[in-house]
Amino acid sequence: MPRWNKERNQMTILSILMSNNPFSYILGFGLFGMILGVDLWFKSVTESFQKTDKPKQPKTAQEYVERGYEVMNEIPPLQQNKNVQHQANCSNAQKSFQKAISLNSKIALGYQGRGMSLICQKNIIDGKKSLHHAKSLYLQQGKKQEAKNIDLILKYTKN
Repeated sequence: MPRWNKERNQMTILSILMSNNPFSYILGFGLFGMILGVDLWFKSVTESFQKTDKPKQPKTAQEYVERGYEVMNEIPPLQQNKNVQHQANCSNAQKSFQKAISLNSKIALGYQGRGMSLICQKNIIDGKKSLHHAKSLYLQQGKKQEAKNIDLILKYTKN
């Protein structure tokens, strides 16, 4: 059967259904749309929880720094105690920052991240030392705005 005949037959059937009872036709398609919408929503939600993609292993110091910030800011869904989980994330992020610093000792963003992760873990003294080192590296690299940002972090960090 040619394509046009099939489509003409479908249109004829739809016309008959619509002319017999337009209310049930509209209600039926509304119900069908809701069912399809709920199904698509449910699939998207379950897929997001089932993702098992392992993040790629960082190779450069910059990639370790980026990974550290991702880990530090990661908040799992439906967590009960945000503070404990955030401190655990900061501890894991500190490892990434430390690896970045070991690969490139001049990466100021790594020292900044390490300082912030230490402060997050309530290790204020070591965190401030790391932030001061990051500030000096920023100034050596001519990045004055980043150094000012470090000053703001230090200013609002409680002792």
